Amino acid sequence: MLKDKLTLVIHSCEKFSDLWDAHVHLLNQNWGDRNINTLLITDKETSKSFNGITIFPAGDRKELPQRMDSALALIHTEFIFITLDDYFLTNKISSEKIADLVSVMEKENLDYIRIFPIPKGKGKIEGYDSLYNINLNENYQVNLYPGLWRKSFVQKTIRESLNAWQYEVSLTKIAREIGAVCAMSKGKEFEILDIVRKGKILNKANRYLKKHHLYNGSREIISLRQELKLDFMFYGKELIPNGITKCIKRFLVKRGHQFYSDVD
Repeated sequence: MLKDKLTLVIHSCEKFSDLWDAHVHLLNQNWGDRNINTLLITDKETSKSFNGITIFPAGDRKELPQRMDSALALIHTEFIFITLDDYFLTNKISSEKIADLVSVMEKENLDYIRIFPIPKGKGKIEGYDSLYNINLNENYQVNLYPGLWRKSFVQKTIRESLNAWQYEVSLTKIAREIGAVCAMSKGKEFEILDIVRKGKILNKANRYLKKHHLYNGSREIISLRQELKLDFMFYGKELIPNGITKCIKRFLVKRGHQFYSDVD
């Protein structure tokens, strides 16, 4: 049974608790038959509760990786499905497809499958229609977008006190160092709507939330200008050739911009 193999983890913190009601509503609506233990990891104690979900307050001074480290004692499955509080499900989830991915991880001895098409895959894995190798020599290949992780791999990534951004940057480097076997799926097994960036609700997300009457909080809406800038930075890395990207990066560094990927 999938329940014996997989645990769903939703990373969050008290500052994002205004998203929990809508997140859980869409999770239950689109993956109501998941029949696996579901753990929402946060920092502070909370009065909120949800049927079928365990809320684990790891400690209000702990960053995301340290909260994960504390929560690992509650996870008794070999595999963990990790997602974030501001990734909302927009389509039905097939438990059978998720189970198939877990089976692939077992068969191919994979440590990680990113279920998000960006960054691009390196090349299709023979024998699978939607699975691709990922290039661990590039940044952000292993990241905090929704994905399946072997628990032992998660444990190896938690090495020191880092915030979420620093931790995400370290993941690909650690995967490379330990020889982790990593892949990416383009099978659309877990389609999400990105809700928040830079602490503000994205405009597309705001329209979706209003249409479905999902959010009653007071979080600020991001400006269109800032959102377009973030989209350019996000998608530009995929569309612009590496040589040009490196030139742009060098120019920005000279202007005083610091990239997390350059921080050891």
